[in-house]
Amino acid sequence: MKKSYKIAATIGFVSKGIIYLVIGILSLLAALNMGGGSSGTNQALVFLKKQPFGQILLMLLGVGLLCYSFWMFVQSIKDPEDLGNSRKAKLRRFGLFTTGLVYTFIAVLTFYHVFTYVAEGTSSSRYLNFIGPSTLSIVFICVGIVLAIQSIILILGVLKGGLLDQFNLEGHKYHQLIRRIGQFGFYSRAFIVAIIAYFFLRAGIYSGNHDIKGIQDAFSFLDQSMLGRILMGFTAVGFISYGAFYVLLTRYRSFDGE
Repeated sequence: MKKSYKIAATIGFVSKGIIYLVIGILSLLAALNMGGGSSGTNQALVFLKKQPFGQILLMLLGVGLLCYSFWMFVQSIKDPEDLGNSRKAKLRRFGLFTTGLVYTFIAVLTFYHVFTYVAEGTSSSRYLNFIGPSTLSIVFICVGIVLAIQSIILILGVLKGGLLDQFNLEGHKYHQLIRRIGQFGFYSRAFIVAIIAYFFLRAGIYSGNHDIKGIQDAFSFLDQSMLGRILMGFTAVGFISYGAFYVLLTRYRSFDGE
């Protein structure tokens, strides 16, 4: 394991953790009627930009997210922890590669916020009018199905333990507590992904509603349900746990070859 890989992974864990901590805290404050609002990645970046030295903070965060993407690409291509070439390993490495692409996009979005003014109420929804309605419906249904499968995989991964085993926490003093925090966080993430999958499927079935939904819309949906505030509060705490879990990885995650 090269030292540069470990440094990039550690910086990336902190950066990813910060994003989810801010999303969770803002959404929890909204659930408790203490200010804040249902939050997604875009709103979290706007909030961070408004803080003292916000642009510098966002610049550092963007670099950190690129480090996380780099670590995902290294794991998927170089395989420094010897995941292997079995069918299961190849699927996992493909998942790591796609995760790297996602966080590269978020890093680019972060740099965009550094140099561009984006209002706090700006929605991430976009209308894809340049695609025919029939094609767009098929695309949205396919995305919804993929997200629904991802949600199921997340839940099964936590239940079977394999998802958390990849972080090599065993042997540390507080590894059981950290696993519990991670489990709660991953369940919450799976719950939100399932809601976003529902949005895409609904948009695909009802062709007049082709707006892209995200984390903020999922929290808003929870807020409107009968037990919305309670569900939103629990899910927000789950996102805080998810963010805290990644921050804790900087201290407790073991790398093969150490």
